[in-house]
Amino acid sequence: MVELVLRKRVAKAGEMGLFLETPAFQEEWDTLRVGSEILAECSVPETAQYRKFFYALCGKLADNCDWITDKEDAKEKLLLECRHVTYHFDHLRNRAEIKPKTTRKLTSDQWIRLLRRASHAVVTKFIPGMPENELKDEISQMIGGS
Repeated sequence: MVELVLRKRVAKAGEMGLFLETPAFQEEWDTLRVGSEILAECSVPETAQYRKFFYALCGKLADNCDWITDKEDAKEKLLLECRHVTYHFDHLRNRAEIKPKTTRKLTSDQWIRLLRRASHAVVTKFIPGMPENELKDEISQMIGGS
């Protein structure tokens, strides 16, 4: 994610800028004064390739580890190992729980970080001794990517 400080103003000849093309946001855009500084968060949305790679990795874990029951179990264990988790404290029972976070709304940057951690966790904890490059090549072949 990149943070930019932008200035809304009338464009001059030869300039490039950000212009509103979706009428649904016109009201919000109109509330910004001309010349005011605007903080924008820019991110690239996920691609299906990241999700496919992650689920192929979970399938590989389910196939190669006898202590993992299926893909969903592999996904949960892998997310926990990657520390892609939330911490919940139950005040009634006076105990903490660690639960895996969802992967639904991850940006490309977040997916890349998660996949790097997941690949490292697989070759160090789940299938020790397998070279990381070999793992990536095998998963890429499974999903038909490059």
